[in-house]
Amino acid sequence: MNPLSTLLTLRKLGIGANRASKRRALFNLALITLVVSALVLAQIFVVSMSRGIADKWALLADGHLQLYLDSGQEPPLYDSIYAVDRVGEVNALLYSPDKNQMVRVKGVEPSYFNRERLDQLTITRKEEPVTSTLAKIMVSTTLAEKLGVGLEDRLALMLVSHNAIRAQLCIIDALYDTGYHELDEQLVFCDLAFLERLFGDGVTSYHEVLTSARTLDGLKGELERAGYVVTTWREQNQALATNLDTSRQAVLAVMVAVAILCGYFISELSAQMVEDDKTRIATLHLIGAQPATVRRAYWLAVMAITAVSLALGISVGVLLARLLPPLLAAIAARSYSALTFYLLDFPIRVPVLDLAIIALVLFCVSALSVHLSLRRVAAIEALSCVRFD
Repeated sequence: MNPLSTLLTLRKLGIGANRASKRRALFNLALITLVVSALVLAQIFVVSMSRGIADKWALLADGHLQLYLDSGQEPPLYDSIYAVDRVGEVNALLYSPDKNQMVRVKGVEPSYFNRERLDQLTITRKEEPVTSTLAKIMVSTTLAEKLGVGLEDRLALMLVSHNAIRAQLCIIDALYDTGYHELDEQLVFCDLAFLERLFGDGVTSYHEVLTSARTLDGLKGELERAGYVVTTWREQNQALATNLDTSRQAVLAVMVAVAILCGYFISELSAQMVEDDKTRIATLHLIGAQPATVRRAYWLAVMAITAVSLALGISVGVLLARLLPPLLAAIAARSYSALTFYLLDFPIRVPVLDLAIIALVLFCVSALSVHLSLRRVAAIEALSCVRFD
């Protein structure tokens, strides 16, 4: 690179320059870093919350896959499957002394709450086991508050079918909380044998298959080719899955739009540099420096600041995201009504592809806009540095 261009670039970056130039470079660096870190933090938050909701719904409500077996058909064994559980479910009315609620009653076996599912919820029981001949059920703290009941209180469970009305008095053996109220307010767990004995043919029975999100679609295809009838949790909850995907894409589009605006701001940074150094640039022209050399120096200086800001902004954004869970837990503990239907208990996931898209858009827009804004360098005349009294 031309020695003159190298010297100009280093000076604009504050290396070997006066304090004013150093302060200006640091201020611009800090400002762009702040904007980038905010974009990164917002994208990580939205993606993590969406995936957290998907995990809770898949693990507790439906399983990643729902397998419907014919009589005599055995559950499949694949390396990508880490749990297969037989469940039954029925829609029913749950009555407390004062209120009632339509719920989805899910019958499960004792082995259902494995490590993966227990990570998605907290279960509260009394130290002494409930001693009662009544059927035991587990409801959420959200539903318990809505019905005005608590542990060891009695509820009436009623199924209204086309043929008959079946009712059963139950006792609350445990309370659970997933942190996601939309799921909690409709899901009730009970023993599978009790559910089948009470409701008989009214129970929908199937097997829940747990796998990873990465292998879900491939496993579904393998099971279908093997002759199994299988659906995914997304197919069972199309509205929810569509809303989660749409929300993520919409937020990504907003973040990209903000990145484009940030790129325009960076072009204004280069324009301000040129305006502040107009006399110096004219002097350089006067001593024979080519406009292209000067433009290259300013372009490299601005893009170096942009690249460093991107690296710092992404790092700071990811670090702040890693610090979010304790803060979100504290907010959730206060039970703000405005946040009732938001999930605040979720693991942080870093969407590498989304962040790469945001960073690439910001860098490319900045490079183009800075290049266009520096065209004014050629319009600065050499004699503009000369003053006449």
